[in-house]
Amino acid sequence: MGAAASGQDKPAVPPLSLAAPEIVGSLPPDTAVLAQKAAKAFGDRNWAAARAAYQEMLQVDDKNALAWANLGAVEQQAGNTQAAQECFETSVKLNPRLGQSWNALGLIHSGKGDLYLAISAFSRAIHEDPADARAHNYLAIAVKNLGWTDAAQAALLRAIELNPDYGIAHFNLALLYLDQKPPAIELARRHYEKAVTLGVEKDEIVERRLKE
Repeated sequence: MGAAASGQDKPAVPPLSLAAPEIVGSLPPDTAVLAQKAAKAFGDRNWAAARAAYQEMLQVDDKNALAWANLGAVEQQAGNTQAAQECFETSVKLNPRLGQSWNALGLIHSGKGDLYLAISAFSRAIHEDPADARAHNYLAIAVKNLGWTDAAQAALLRAIELNPDYGIAHFNLALLYLDQKPPAIELARRHYEKAVTLGVEKDEIVERRLKE
């Protein structure tokens, strides 16, 4: 049994307040203090306080896509998967250009084993932001789990092209090369060593396979 591909390198949707306004919009007006309170609570992993702050924002504007996305991030981190999914679905209904919410939905679908829904969500994230290296990495994992190795390789190469220092994408590409028949050992070693150099934790299974 091989090592598992890695995708969740950080929370799918950390609290958002400042980003490209034309894409994600902004939080409700006059809620800067609430936003600071929510961000601090999120950083402290105080999910109840963060949830309360974003819910209060939604009382100001219940059609604010960014507030829904941030509430979804809180629910996701708190382990409330269904609530998180509903929040992210609401956020993309209100603003379909929120790529991070599409990524979050893809991760939720992947966790449930709904790979086709996951692929659809990751593909939509890439459509909204073609330069999102994480979306390409997530897509690669989903399509690899369906046995589409050529598509997975292309997605990982694109992720690395967009972000050459994306350690997890290098690690996943190393796994892909190891799983080829016959394994592409030198390519796998190159990307694995790059991943470790970039801070990815060493993997005993991969290192053993590289020595075989």
